[in-house]
Amino acid sequence: MTTGETLQQPSAVAAAAAQYIAPRHLTGAAFTSVRDWYHAEHASPLHLTDFLVPHLAARLSAALRAVPTWARHSSLIETDQEPMEYWGEAADTAAGVTATQFRVPDIHALFAEGTLAPEHRQALEDFFVFTVLSDTFRDWLKEGTGLVLRKRTAMELAAYRNSDGLGDHQDLMPGRVFAVNFYLDDTYRPAHGGRLGYRNGAGEETHVVPHFNSVSVIPIREDCWHWVEPFSGDGVGRYTIAMAQHLEGS
Repeated sequence: MTTGETLQQPSAVAAAAAQYIAPRHLTGAAFTSVRDWYHAEHASPLHLTDFLVPHLAARLSAALRAVPTWARHSSLIETDQEPMEYWGEAADTAAGVTATQFRVPDIHALFAEGTLAPEHRQALEDFFVFTVLSDTFRDWLKEGTGLVLRKRTAMELAAYRNSDGLGDHQDLMPGRVFAVNFYLDDTYRPAHGGRLGYRNGAGEETHVVPHFNSVSVIPIREDCWHWVEPFSGDGVGRYTIAMAQHLEGS
């Protein structure tokens, strides 16, 4: 790649992402900030507020609230072992679990005809194009970190009610480098809790407040742990779309 091509690349990334990502996160300074974060001596989550263009964030918030298939889910997460998962009534009666929340068991079923109103289905389809079917979001991450990411990914839709949370865990899987959370509860307030916690290898802790239309990018490393503090809002909230990002070829 020539010097001229290198200088043009951020503009190409920004042009492709402009229909999804707010302009403030598509500048040269924004990419430099991501690069500085990724190459810092000690790992910490990257937390960016007002990340999506406002109309997409609002549409996604409404779509998640309209999903008819939210189900209770809990799991027992232990180091170096596959998690034990429980659904439905068993999720609230299982002993010793380290994670409790609502999840959507089958995301693909949401796109079946008649499952969601057309506007909600379209909002989720637009998000899938942005994050999975195209390279738009992966190219945005690549521009800041230099990492080439695998197209295939894991995705979860999660929501929380009073006292729900996730115990500390690492998400160590071959090739996994980031866990990405899009926070999409437009009624969330800091008093509701549910902060993302992160502890790096130096013992430093960071706490991320899941403000509406913010995103956290969590580095996955052998000496780092993360968790979700208990949620305390009224009803169900802290709507989140969570994704894993893996290195290409892993």
